[in-house]
Amino acid sequence: MLTLLRNWYLRHFSKPGTVEFAIVLIVCFLIVYYLMWLVGPIVIAICIAYILDFFVVYLEKKLNFKRNFASIIVMTSFIAIALVLLILVVPLIIKQAAEFYNTILILGDNVAGALHLEQNTGKDAKNIDALIAQNIYYIIESMPDPLPSMLTEESFGQYITQIRTAAMAFLAGLMRNNLMPSVINVFTFLLYLVVVPIFTFLMLYNKYSIKNNIKTYILPQNQNIINQFWPRLNSQIQGYIRGKILHIIIITIVNTLAFSLFNLNYAFLLGLGVGLSVVIPYVGAVIIVVPVISIALFQFGLSSTFAWLLVVYTIIQLVDSNVLTPLLFSKTSNLDALSILTAILIFGGLWGFWGVFFAIPLATFIKTIITQWPSSNKDSLKSLVNKGQ
Repeated sequence: MLTLLRNWYLRHFSKPGTVEFAIVLIVCFLIVYYLMWLVGPIVIAICIAYILDFFVVYLEKKLNFKRNFASIIVMTSFIAIALVLLILVVPLIIKQAAEFYNTILILGDNVAGALHLEQNTGKDAKNIDALIAQNIYYIIESMPDPLPSMLTEESFGQYITQIRTAAMAFLAGLMRNNLMPSVINVFTFLLYLVVVPIFTFLMLYNKYSIKNNIKTYILPQNQNIINQFWPRLNSQIQGYIRGKILHIIIITIVNTLAFSLFNLNYAFLLGLGVGLSVVIPYVGAVIIVVPVISIALFQFGLSSTFAWLLVVYTIIQLVDSNVLTPLLFSKTSNLDALSILTAILIFGGLWGFWGVFFAIPLATFIKTIITQWPSSNKDSLKSLVNKGQ
């Protein structure tokens, strides 16, 4: 056993700089995992600076701007856009989220509820539970005996009421006890609002000096391993992040417009939710469809409007998965479905929302490390290939 471990160590850590690089990776992971409350603003600033650096480099190369001037222009533009969103978009999100939150609490606390829908035939309003039970029982009546005789419309109504009550009560408790306390933290929000832009600007402004300092204090004896990993990793992660931001914007706008055309309640909130759901491949689409269908069902009932809304929403999802996603991520998405879901599960469990958001870049980083890690086996294989040639 010891011989096996020794041979494995010699294969993967005999190259100069590999041990130091592995120690640096482990230390960075431990710092982020255990001290995220302390280094959180720095980590977020690094992510934002990493994204904005693309525009700074563009101004440097295309317009021949100096790094300092380009950093000021990009950071000023970013702050201006953020302020516009903060003034125009955020209040709308807060308003619709508060309305949705109050609706959930009312439905969770009041078992009887106050939701009624007008039927298209002009008859008296009926409770949503009874309406759903009536439509389900209408389908069951057309089935062969003995199923119709075993079930009644009233029993369906009772079952649906119990399910709705339990679901609303659970959701109300979840929002009271888990969601709102984590969202409403004014001190942390103000701290990030002030500190993160400052850190971001300093990282953009002093990019080259920071890189030189990192190279000086990290792996000072052998920097070939960094030069080997970074170019490929940088191109993949940058392409993924830029594509994902554009993906979120497009999906949010398209779904918000579609929901608004149907006059669906909380149209912008749901459109934003669908846009953010693309951050979590596969899982996000399944999660967001529940509130979309639930709100549409409560508002329109089992009507033609509800059916057309589902058709339009399904078409948007199909175009997204078959056209937009391959177009944006054809060069950067080199992970299979199992790897993506595993990354979401692991990093989401470690760091919550941010772990889910950066699951794909982190998985790409790990895959690049595994495939590009220097080892004696790769050198032996290359020598054999060269001799064969």
